[in-house]
Amino acid sequence: METDHHISEKVYAVVERYFAALNAGNADAVTDTLNFPHFRIGSTGNVTHYPDGKSDHLNNFRNRTSADGWHHSVIDKMEATFTLPSKAHVNVYFRRLREDGTEIGSYFSLYVITEIDDHWGIQGGSGNGS
Repeated sequence: METDHHISEKVYAVVERYFAALNAGNADAVTDTLNFPHFRIGSTGNVTHYPDGKSDHLNNFRNRTSADGWHHSVIDKMEATFTLPSKAHVNVYFRRLREDGTEIGSYFSLYVITEIDDHWGIQGGSGNGS
């Protein structure tokens, strides 16, 4: 299936902003990269639902990753596999790292990114991370 390059660039920018916001510890910027309602499906099938932007997505992420010593994440590869004028599916391959640069692990997530009211944001995701 062909993807629209223009849409792909928009959604890649959302993913890059999301990772930058997580790495900076900026809760408002993290929330700004999401669309709501928002959901995450974890590696064990656990579903986390965020009905609106009032939930503390960043703190929930930190609670899931602090035991591993997470400091930041890096994107290794992104691939838009499906695009519509207001929705895309993006495969994201990334690594989580400790402050000293040692790798915690390599991960994959599928992000569903939507445009709602002229705002592109991650509406949902599923992956092999916590």
